[in-house]
Amino acid sequence: MGLNGIVERLDKYQKRVASGRAEKIKPHHIQKAIEKLTAKEVELVAELAGVTKPSKRLRFEEKISMIQKQVERAKWLAQQI
Repeated sequence: MGLNGIVERLDKYQKRVASGRAEKIKPHHIQKAIEKLTAKEVELVAELAGVTKPSKRLRFEEKISMIQKQVERAKWLAQQI
């Protein structure tokens, strides 16, 4: 599953929680998402080291920033359970 898929799943879940339609998520589900996001972040940081084109570098930095925000959201969700 790509980065967008993980982000979309987390967004959908949070909307279901807000509306009261979500089943209780298990902590290992959240941990699995955090692990995937962290692995993707490590991969992007490694690729970023070899990028010299400013526009591509900016895209990589934006992706890394988005991943970090999603990890924080997932950690918040884990605390709520």
